[in-house]
Amino acid sequence: MTSEIVFRVLFTTVFVAFWIVRMYYVRKTRNPAKPRSRAERREAMKKEGWTGIALVILTPIELIIIILYILNPIWMMWATLVVDEGARWLGFAFMIVSLPFMAWVHRTLGKHYSYALETKIEQAIVREGPYARLRHPLYSAHNLFNLGMILFTVYVPLIIFAVIGIPITYSRMKSEESMLVREFGDDYTGYMHRTGRIFPKVRRSSSSKNET
Repeated sequence: MTSEIVFRVLFTTVFVAFWIVRMYYVRKTRNPAKPRSRAERREAMKKEGWTGIALVILTPIELIIIILYILNPIWMMWATLVVDEGARWLGFAFMIVSLPFMAWVHRTLGKHYSYALETKIEQAIVREGPYARLRHPLYSAHNLFNLGMILFTVYVPLIIFAVIGIPITYSRMKSEESMLVREFGDDYTGYMHRTGRIFPKVRRSSSSKNET
């Protein structure tokens, strides 16, 4: 049986790697001629509405939960569930896979990325790479990583946090789509019909269409 210390060391390594990759690409999208301060970035999130405010509040809470899992204080020993070790390694695999997937999404998105729900002057509908099949592949990458965290850590606070995050994520995706429909009209509506939200849309074969 794998030692719990090994699980926590592996988790810490992958968690840090995930955020190093994420911040590397986020920093590449910033305009050095018009840098935004931390306060301005927070204000942009708050202008987004309740989902932006929720993310501003919940992000540091998630970090505290992660730190508690890593440090594993005695008074939090109750929070780790006992599950089959195979399920935990499956979660680890999900976390690992999410790293190159997220990097692929960011490379494809490039300068069009924004942490807040807003359009830029040079905004365009990205249809390449993962965006050829998904409208929100960055959420897909995050969800895959979060599912991996839940399976790998089986940590009750993280499970609760993930459940709370579901309506926030869904509402944010809906708001983003409404914003892009207003910006691009039928062009984006057509794109929505051809793609899935966070899972690829199942495409019916031409033979199946002819049979109906």
